[in-house]
Amino acid sequence: MSVETPRRVEGVSRVVAYIARLIGESKALRGVAVRGEVSGLSNKNGRLYFDLKEGNDVLNCVVWSNAVAKLPAFNNGDEVIVSGDFGAYAARSAYQLSVTALELTGIGKLYARVEALRKRLLAEGLFEAARKRPMPSFPQRVALVSARGHGAEDFLTTMAKRAPHIAIDFIETRVQGVGAAIDIADAIDRASSLPVDVIVLARGGGSYEDLFAFNEEPVVRAIVRAKHPVLTAIAHTANLHLADAAADRVAETPSNGAQYFGEIRDAYARRLEALDERLNRALKEKQRARAQRYDYASVALIRIAREFVEHKRQRLLMIERRLTAQTPVARLTARERRVAELQGRLRALARGYTVPLLGRTQVLNTLLDLHDPQRPLERGFAMIFHDGSLVRDARSVPIGSLIEARLQRGTLTGRVEGRSDE
Repeated sequence: MSVETPRRVEGVSRVVAYIARLIGESKALRGVAVRGEVSGLSNKNGRLYFDLKEGNDVLNCVVWSNAVAKLPAFNNGDEVIVSGDFGAYAARSAYQLSVTALELTGIGKLYARVEALRKRLLAEGLFEAARKRPMPSFPQRVALVSARGHGAEDFLTTMAKRAPHIAIDFIETRVQGVGAAIDIADAIDRASSLPVDVIVLARGGGSYEDLFAFNEEPVVRAIVRAKHPVLTAIAHTANLHLADAAADRVAETPSNGAQYFGEIRDAYARRLEALDERLNRALKEKQRARAQRYDYASVALIRIAREFVEHKRQRLLMIERRLTAQTPVARLTARERRVAELQGRLRALARGYTVPLLGRTQVLNTLLDLHDPQRPLERGFAMIFHDGSLVRDARSVPIGSLIEARLQRGTLTGRVEGRSDE
């Protein structure tokens, strides 16, 4: 027969407090750092909350506001090593780690290193758009800086199809591993000494760690000091590399980089076609304009020729009339007509002049007849003269003077015997 153990009953708060004390005072957890992947990162009132995951296991973590500034920046998906104080959150019966230290590992550590370099180079202005060089409008020679492999082959194959007119100088270099950044920078410097139009920095696909050389400072500074525009054509991960940020132009892959040059060729081809079309249209329009001008000129020329001929015909007729008018017969005829005309005018003038004169003459003759001294003599009167003067007053002749009496016919001489003064 078994003996029943006495049952011990405790309240929830006491049990929770006991568990929290066990966790907080555990010597096994003291000084333990935990590695895991950050998940569910959030910021609430200045405090950071996140989970550390490893497979299906999860550790809740909190960073109190007074410790946030002491930690490096991190994001979901980063692999980190954290340490701090283990404890329990009684309100949810959950345990958690109050993080006081955090270290990025693997890609996270590399990413933090890249971000620090990015900020420093950005402050120097190496990524400014104003610093970058314009790409040539029609490149004819390109320097390819790359390793032999799929990336270079993709670029060369696409260039042969899309831009076969461009000559390519291949500058081979390592693009991965320790010291690769120095080799790439040296290759870019060698490409700068060539008489090329563009430097293409190409690389095929790979992990973030494989492509890390394109995030290193020597490569960035070699791109900046290059004498020719630099196009990066790196098979990208989610984020652009620092080499891309410094490059004058960025293509997503080596094939896309080659496509860029093909697009330039296509653009020029389209432009040439458009110019050819415009030229043909302009030539046709010019031909139409010239044909129209020719038609107008022909009509105008015909009109001018007709006007000229008509003018000359009229001139000839006028000259003929003048020549006809200048012949002796015509001149004599004209003179005869002129003489006849003048004779008629003279007769008219004579008639107009003599008729009034004849009338006046008749009047004067009548007056002369009336005043003719012979007229009274014809009627029996006589004119008495004394000493050759006509006697008008009897008192002017003394008694005994000789007088002469002129009659119509003849003259009588006598002496004054007497006189009467009446």
